Amino acid sequence: MSLRDPARWKRPLLVAAIARYAIPIAAIPLAAALIPDRVPLLTLLRPGKEVLLLAGGLWSADGRPSLLLVFLAYIPLMIVSVWGFFALGRAYSDDLAGGEGPHWLHRVVPAEKLEATQRVIARRGVTVAILGRVAALPPTILAAAAGTSAVDTRRYLAADMVGAVLGFAVTVGVGVGLGRAYERGGIWLTVAGVALLLVVINLFTRWLQAEQEAIPES
Repeated sequence: MSLRDPARWKRPLLVAAIARYAIPIAAIPLAAALIPDRVPLLTLLRPGKEVLLLAGGLWSADGRPSLLLVFLAYIPLMIVSVWGFFALGRAYSDDLAGGEGPHWLHRVVPAEKLEATQRVIARRGVTVAILGRVAALPPTILAAAAGTSAVDTRRYLAADMVGAVLGFAVTVGVGVGLGRAYERGGIWLTVAGVALLLVVINLFTRWLQAEQEAIPES
């Protein structure tokens, strides 16, 4: 059966998509209890950039947590679940294009963002899949938009995998660097490093937004 078969795919994909947003939100009250001894578990529940920066900073101090465990914990919500949104885009492509389907799905993947992202993916699909992971763009929306487009599935998911690994490595690496900067230069050097990271992320994000605006609507 294809991904467009509602009886087999749409319901489990919707449940998985809800879980992808609900789990990180539910993990917020648990964060303080999981730091610093259970960072891999925190990553499993909330694999955001702030947690990866924390993992890198803690590792630079005493070699814990295991970065391999952190990466394995990163995979379910930041790779497998994001690919689920690609499948969701495939399954609901007609509904999303026509403004039909579940109301919450249109809130998660707004029509205006979907259309703009579709245009830039059609032009620079692989580049967007990779750099979007480094920039402050929601990978779920990128994946859903890619799923509704004509982009080749294997090509896009391979690029997304590269981007996910690159995004993990860059963020954790910056966390390691900031941790060492704090040890050697104090708080102000760390603040400078965080500011530089934000500038780089902002530049990537602005570039992708400029690409979206530069491509005329069909």
